[in-house]
Amino acid sequence: MMTLRDLLQGLRPRIPDVLLTGPGWERLLQRIGDLPASAAVDLCGFEFKLGDPEPVADFSVVAAPGPAAHYYIANRESAALAETETWLGNTLAGRKKPDIWVMLAYDVVGIPEGRPAAPAVYLQSQATLPIGGVAFDPDQLADILGGILNRRDSLDESRALSRVFAAMPSNAVPVFAAVAPARVIPVIRLVIAEMTLPDLRLFLDRIDWTGSISTVVRTLTQIHDVSKRFMLSLDVVVGGGILPRIGFEIYPTSADDDNTDELLAMWLRTTQSDWQSLTNRLVDMELCLPAKADGLLSWPKNYKLFRNDEVYVLHMGINHFKLVIDENRLQVKGYAGLQCVPLNRISR
Repeated sequence: MMTLRDLLQGLRPRIPDVLLTGPGWERLLQRIGDLPASAAVDLCGFEFKLGDPEPVADFSVVAAPGPAAHYYIANRESAALAETETWLGNTLAGRKKPDIWVMLAYDVVGIPEGRPAAPAVYLQSQATLPIGGVAFDPDQLADILGGILNRRDSLDESRALSRVFAAMPSNAVPVFAAVAPARVIPVIRLVIAEMTLPDLRLFLDRIDWTGSISTVVRTLTQIHDVSKRFMLSLDVVVGGGILPRIGFEIYPTSADDDNTDELLAMWLRTTQSDWQSLTNRLVDMELCLPAKADGLLSWPKNYKLFRNDEVYVLHMGINHFKLVIDENRLQVKGYAGLQCVPLNRISR
């Protein structure tokens, strides 16, 4: 079986050194290299800290449906990972068209060598995401997330989610929900779309968020002319409360879409020029190093990859930027997507 390590080695000349090379590259291969190459068929992604000169990256992969899911179910790296795999096995068994999309996010940066940790599990409902609708039911979602965390009951999760859902404006849509089994403090990460800036101010006030709302408003206003759409990312503490660290997944104005699903898929059609103005603004705000901006802008491309007697059609694109606000400290991360489909699959 061809591994993701084999595939990525073929991509090495296409990945800018300023983004990923040296020890960072070796750590990534060590962490995720044994995954089957088919893990890259649906979508895999790289997460770069754009203000950090170190060429390192975290990694994520869509795990359902398909062979990537079977890897996590069959491979036993640690007790925590085995619990995640058991849940995945139960969730995915026999589902040809699962109603829950699963992505696994591997932390590479900051993880000690030789200490495998369970990946964070991201869920996205495959139900239609209507304006004013809720794709996730809080109690059902709490039960699923509690199962991932191997908790005996999900009452705390249900209470925490119900409180946040009740505070959301009527037009907001929770797109993703995630938990990280390896982390000591259990939190639920929610990514919420279709929220305006005035809505956001009211929402953060309703949930008693302890961060600086004025800092959020000022920062988002600074980029409004180059990025009008955002998705809010916040961490809900299972025992109660919201962490002060908050994130905004931001997209270029040129790719503005009314449809959330289209916005999520825009990385497949945008080019370097679509991201240029937003990237320049982040450099001007000293949140992105110029060298990393150049590296990320060189990422989008399409070509054929020949590897181990197989021909792949490769698409590389920028998925989104994430603006993270922690107290008064700002940080920006760039998320680059990769899709690698065997040519014989396209020809069928």
